[in-house]
Amino acid sequence: MEYVVLGLLILKSQTLYELNKAFQQGIALFYSASYGSLQTTLKKSLNQGHIGFHEQVDNGRNKKVYFITEAGTKAFMEWMEAELPTSRLESAALTKVFFLGLIDGAEKRRFIIQEIIDKIKSVQTDLQRMDKRLQQIQAPDAHSDTFAYQRKTLDYGIEAHRFARRWFEDLLAELRQLE
Repeated sequence: MEYVVLGLLILKSQTLYELNKAFQQGIALFYSASYGSLQTTLKKSLNQGHIGFHEQVDNGRNKKVYFITEAGTKAFMEWMEAELPTSRLESAALTKVFFLGLIDGAEKRRFIIQEIIDKIKSVQTDLQRMDKRLQQIQAPDAHSDTFAYQRKTLDYGIEAHRFARRWFEDLLAELRQLE
């Protein structure tokens, strides 16, 4: 979540309330956050020197307006170009796409998308290997229904990654056409 907040603060300085609204109005489609988790992320980012704040009075109330620091911008840009973790692959990949416009240069943008595609391919390979292993297992009769539905979740994962790969490959093709 830290990098989502940093990306939002690159776009503009915001209050906690505004950051929460940004999550609710779009980012929540691929990344959810509670008010409390946003507060925790802001404190962590403040301690790391990635963000700062100034206070402003609005209708007689003090508000903290958070802004990104040079160190925060650097950390965000490094994250954008870093390898994706296998866990939370979908939300991390979509976060990178959401902020791809902050990246200067078509080559860097293509690199980021290619990195995502490569990670999806790797996970696809792992899921297909798992599927082959599970095809060789005969579940006991008492658990055959349960096993069948558990396999369905694996089928879903395989299909979801197939779709994601195709979607990101199409995006990469679009980026190449824009040159």
